[in-house]
Amino acid sequence: PDIALVCAEMELKPGSVVCESGTGSGSLTHALARCVAPTGSVWTYEFNETRVNAAKEEFEANGLGKYVTVTHRDIERDGFPEEMTGRADAVFLDLPGPYKCVPSVARTLRPDGVLCSFSPCIEQVHKTIIEME
Repeated sequence: PDIALVCAEMELKPGSVVCESGTGSGSLTHALARCVAPTGSVWTYEFNETRVNAAKEEFEANGLGKYVTVTHRDIERDGFPEEMTGRADAVFLDLPGPYKCVPSVARTLRPDGVLCSFSPCIEQVHKTIIEME
């Protein structure tokens, strides 16, 4: 139910472009890919190289490889790649320091884009809101 709520709140539909950071197990990424298929794409970034390789294999095995691009990258440190500037309909962050990414997210989102950040700690939320202001 939580994943369905995230997808609904991000207003995802076929053709949407999503950037995700914090691929982790890939559970959310699977749902994102199903929402944007068959004409959209998910660009997911993970700082742990072992997880990157495992996620790539899993997406391919589940028939989602053509919708998902997995990249080894530390978004907190390096931001989203320049080639993603203005391309994302939505950005999802599951990171310890989402507030570090706000300038990069602002560049990556389209003008009417949506940011969703999973932040279980109120300090993360507070810092992110301050950075967004």
